[in-house]
Amino acid sequence: MQNFEQNATSIDKLLMVFGSVAGGSVALMVIRSAPPVQAAIACSFVTACLAFACTQLTKPSLWWTALGAIAGIIIGDSAVLSESLADAQAPLEFRVRLIIVGLQGLAGFVAGMLLGRKIHNPHVPSLRTFLSRLSALTAGLFAVNVTAEFIVAGLEEARSYSSRLSTSTTIFVTALVIPGVIGYLLTDRRSNVERH
Repeated sequence: MQNFEQNATSIDKLLMVFGSVAGGSVALMVIRSAPPVQAAIACSFVTACLAFACTQLTKPSLWWTALGAIAGIIIGDSAVLSESLADAQAPLEFRVRLIIVGLQGLAGFVAGMLLGRKIHNPHVPSLRTFLSRLSALTAGLFAVNVTAEFIVAGLEEARSYSSRLSTSTTIFVTALVIPGVIGYLLTDRRSNVERH
C-alpha cells in the first residue's frame, strides 16, 4: 500500500481506536473467565489470526482495526496478568509461566512467517511499518490504562500498577516479537532463494 498512512482517513483512524478497544475487551473477557493457560491459548491464536489478516487486508481501515486489536490483546493480556500477579497469594508455577511465554512465542513465530510471505506484496505494509505502528498503539494503550488507574485509585496504586503492567507488557512483547522476527527472516530468506 503506497502511502499507507497518508491514505488513512479519519474514519480509518477511528476504526483503529475501535479495534484496540475491541481487542482489549475480548482479551479481558477471555482471561477473566478462563484459567491463565486457556486464556493464553485463545489470545495467542487470535493474535496469530490477526497477524495473518494484516497480510491479507488491503483496505487501510481494516488493517488498522486488526493492528489495533493486536495491541489491545497485548495490553489486555498484560493488564490481567499484572492484576492476577498482584492478587495471587503464591506466584504462578514455572510450568504455567513457560506455557504462557511459549504460546506467545509460537504465535509470534507464525505471525512472522505469514508476514514474511506477504511482505513483497505492494498492498501490504512492510514489517517495519507493522512493528512501529503496533509499538505506538501498545504504548498509547499502556498510557491510557495507567491514567485510568490513577483516576480510579490514586497515585500510589497507579505507580504500582504501572510497574506490574510494564513488566507484563515487556514479557508479552518480547515473547511475541523475537520469535516473530525469526519467523519473518526465515520465510523471507526462503522466498528470496526461491525467486532466484
